[in-house]
Amino acid sequence: MPKRAPVADVIAACIEVRQALPTPDERRELRLARGLTLDEIAAAVGVSRSCIHSYETGRRTPRGDRLTRYVEALRALREAA
Repeated sequence: MPKRAPVADVIAACIEVRQALPTPDERRELRLARGLTLDEIAAAVGVSRSCIHSYETGRRTPRGDRLTRYVEALRALREAA
C-alpha cells in the first residue's frame, strides 16, 4: 500500500477529530455526569467558561487546537464512567 502524503494525513486526522465530537447536548451531559463545572472543563481545555457554554449550547463549534483539546477532555470524561 502506498504511503499517504502528509496533507492526506492531516485531513484524515481533522476528520477523525471532528467526527469524535459529541452533540452539544451530549457534551453537557458528559460534563454534568462527572460533576464538573463550566469553569473546570474550561481550565482543562484552555478556553473561557463562555466558550464551553457556547459549545454546549451549539452556538459555537470548536476548531483547530481547541477542537482537539475539547475532544480529548470529553473522551476522558466518557472513559471515567
